[in-house]
Amino acid sequence: MKKSIKLAFCSSLIISSVLFISCEKKDSISINNKDKIKNITLHNEKNNLVDLNLYFDSTNSTNDAEITKEERIIKKDELIGEFIIGELIKGPSVNNSLKPIFPKETRLLSFSIKNDIAYVNLSSEAYYSMTADKEEAYLKSIVWSLTELSSIKKVKLFIENKDISSISKNFKISEPIGRDDIIKINKQNNKSK
Repeated sequence: MKKSIKLAFCSSLIISSVLFISCEKKDSISINNKDKIKNITLHNEKNNLVDLNLYFDSTNSTNDAEITKEERIIKKDELIGEFIIGELIKGPSVNNSLKPIFPKETRLLSFSIKNDIAYVNLSSEAYYSMTADKEEAYLKSIVWSLTELSSIKKVKLFIENKDISSISKNFKISEPIGRDDIIKINKQNNKSK
């Protein structure tokens, strides 16, 4: 009897130690990733602009293979914003209890930042029939993720170039939304029910 109690105690101690260590590792991974994102510097980066060289086919003949360089200057925050939306489309990678907000077929059609507002245009697959709670989680996921960037305070969503306010059945969204706006919109919608 005493052996089985000792065995059970030791087993539970070992299991709880393993769980504690794995949680700590996950947190340190998240912290390290945040630090890495803050310190990202790209080759040829100045004043939040990245100078990129792209190469395109420059021949008029199908029998030649020549390319010519075209220089592009891109805003770093827009690159990271596009990356964030791409990662949301991919879905969660570390935590199995998390659920994706977009169907896998979703595509980002365009992304830009103007006057602290991110303009996100997604393919039609991005918006599907949802309960009010799921749509709130959907909106929060997008807005919270993008407003992690200091250059973004609000987000304006489009589906196939149409304002999401014309599509949403659960929320009246006529203006770009920030973190606080979702809570206000939700309260207004609950009052009108």
